[in-house]
Amino acid sequence: MTCVVDISTSGEKDLKLKVLLSNIFTRVSYKIDFSNQKGNQVLLAIDILKDDARKDLLHIASQNIEKTYKELLRHDSPVTDMQQNGEAIFLYLLQDTCDAFLLKQYGCELKLSPAKFRNSLYIKELLTDIDLIFQIPFYGILNPKASEFISTYSPIYSYAYESFLEALVDNLIIETANCVAYYSIINFSFLYPFRKTLYRSNFLSLRSFERFKNNLVWTLKINSYIRRPNSVYSSRYNILLLRTNGICTRSIYADRCKDLQSLPNLPLTVVTLIELKDFILSRVDELLYFLSRGIRFTLTSVIGQFIGLVWRGVIEGLKNKNVN
Repeated sequence: MTCVVDISTSGEKDLKLKVLLSNIFTRVSYKIDFSNQKGNQVLLAIDILKDDARKDLLHIASQNIEKTYKELLRHDSPVTDMQQNGEAIFLYLLQDTCDAFLLKQYGCELKLSPAKFRNSLYIKELLTDIDLIFQIPFYGILNPKASEFISTYSPIYSYAYESFLEALVDNLIIETANCVAYYSIINFSFLYPFRKTLYRSNFLSLRSFERFKNNLVWTLKINSYIRRPNSVYSSRYNILLLRTNGICTRSIYADRCKDLQSLPNLPLTVVTLIELKDFILSRVDELLYFLSRGIRFTLTSVIGQFIGLVWRGVIEGLKNKNVN
């Protein structure tokens, strides 16, 4: 009898998870159809793609992520699998997405190796936050009160609400699409037919394309050495969101103490400089506060009394004149 109850409970939980995934990715698919505009000033790799190509890439990324999550849910220990093999699973996800995208848009079946993606600059940077980007959303879908989710987003989020999970999935889809677009830009853009097929018309010339690529690489360097250390030190995580009026950014709270401890030397130097700046600004604020108090005291006590004496003298002079 007990076994029947356990099986029923397990089946009911699996059904709820499937419904939750279907609801999230159905809404995401709807937003992708209307999010093909630039809603922020952040430079993204997918900005170079034509509207139909970018929309296809986002849809393919969404479908593959949903498929990956559903396959993990069928495992006996999905949490353990994600913890031990999360990075490898994500690289295979990128490979499948890139293969499907190039086959549909360019008509070329490449069957790339996941190891090739590991050497991509964009993906290297993304893998440093693989838990926030790929793993924690899955833990929240599997269990709204998962310890991994709570330890990262509590006390702001003590429960994985569906709307918040949808925002995390938005970010995962966009970042997956950016990885594929960046890999394509670096490895296949020397082919003019490739650029002509996939890229916007203002990026067809070699000069305009190289300028976009250089700006993109520069943005990655700035994110890696300045913005990410600042976000880690400030316990923030910047996510990309799909909106009906375009892709936008949002900064959310996230406990990133472990990331702070693992920062390399240069980003750690940036954190030290930020701390030094905060210290100096605090002292400057204190100095300005005391100076303002001193100036106010001078104006009210000294100058105020002087003006009062002058005014009384004028009044006395007028009185004496009237008497005479």
